[in-house]
Amino acid sequence: MKVSRSFVVFVLIALFGTVSGTWACTSVYTIWMIRSKSADPLYRFTRGDKAGYIDRTGKVVITPRIETGGGNYGGEFHNGLLEIGDSAGQYINKEGRTAIRRKLYRGWDFSEGLAAAMSEEDGKWGYIDTSGNFVISPRFDAYPAGLTSDFSEGLAKIEVREGVGYIDRRGEFAIPPRFARGENFSDGMAAVAVDGPCFYVDRGPCPNFGVAPLAFRGDNNNRPDCKYTFIDKSGRVIPGGRYDVVKDFSEGLAAVRVGELWGYIDKTGAMVIPPKFDDASQFADGLALIRSEKDYGYIDRNGALAIRPQFTYAEDFSEGLAVVSENPDVEYWYIDKSGLPATGKKYALASHFFGDLAHVKLLELPNTYAYVNKPGKEVFRYRP
Repeated sequence: MKVSRSFVVFVLIALFGTVSGTWACTSVYTIWMIRSKSADPLYRFTRGDKAGYIDRTGKVVITPRIETGGGNYGGEFHNGLLEIGDSAGQYINKEGRTAIRRKLYRGWDFSEGLAAAMSEEDGKWGYIDTSGNFVISPRFDAYPAGLTSDFSEGLAKIEVREGVGYIDRRGEFAIPPRFARGENFSDGMAAVAVDGPCFYVDRGPCPNFGVAPLAFRGDNNNRPDCKYTFIDKSGRVIPGGRYDVVKDFSEGLAAVRVGELWGYIDKTGAMVIPPKFDDASQFADGLALIRSEKDYGYIDRNGALAIRPQFTYAEDFSEGLAVVSENPDVEYWYIDKSGLPATGKKYALASHFFGDLAHVKLLELPNTYAYVNKPGKEVFRYRP
């Protein structure tokens, strides 16, 4: 999941209940958008503190009656189900009717037909199917003692005391737990920290940090920072360097940071685009967002500039269009892959496209939002 640079404010609350402290974190976005590639194309709108959903034609499929929690994070349907009730194991279907209601201490979004869930009886993690039954029995240690994740490309990362490994849909380790840290699979590869113990800071909007693997969590002294590389789905570590920061593979390439600059490696570990950018993102639609000094632009797979750096704010391409701005406090618009405005319209806020729709806040009307299609036509307008 890519985090929008201008749309998110990080809120960290330190709860000093243990020696090292526990961190709770929320992400506050200024506009709701679908962020998971695996999500269903149902789009949220709000009336007061209640949320409803439209389909891609703009038809209301669920009237506003779902608690939003007061934020613009989450709220995605996966495999036809939406988790409600503060991750307590309650799910509704696309008609808004209760589909799963069972006693779980925690339950997360579905992915590839399964969702990580914590049994209320024994505090262990397993996976439920879309009927709510455990198909991978609760057998993994509970958070924060252990780490479970969504299934991605048929595998899910699991942390045990020995380290991070990857289970298959039977719940058996397809890749043994031998890595200090690990990320989900993307484009057939997963980022891992091979050497440990080491000090890590999680990727994403809510920093989680400590010493990995699990057996060393209580010892935070004099550990080097984790260095990352990649494995394939057989668990083979690719040759090449170890990097301070990496981003997921996409379209055969992955952004890696060398010193203070970013370049790209291929799946053999070869550096195919030399480190020369101040920031870099994943490839999408054949282009990758990069930053040169203060401005954002886009490169092609050869590392050549396709759209010169000129934007103060920019997003990855999605469905052939990208959100950009030269003044994020004022306006946003969409460009095509030539760098030209896709329509003549500008917005006070704008999301990337997903399933042919994007969520925007209108410039010309106060407190008014809409979902628009790629030609810029509104399919649904509302006021919260």
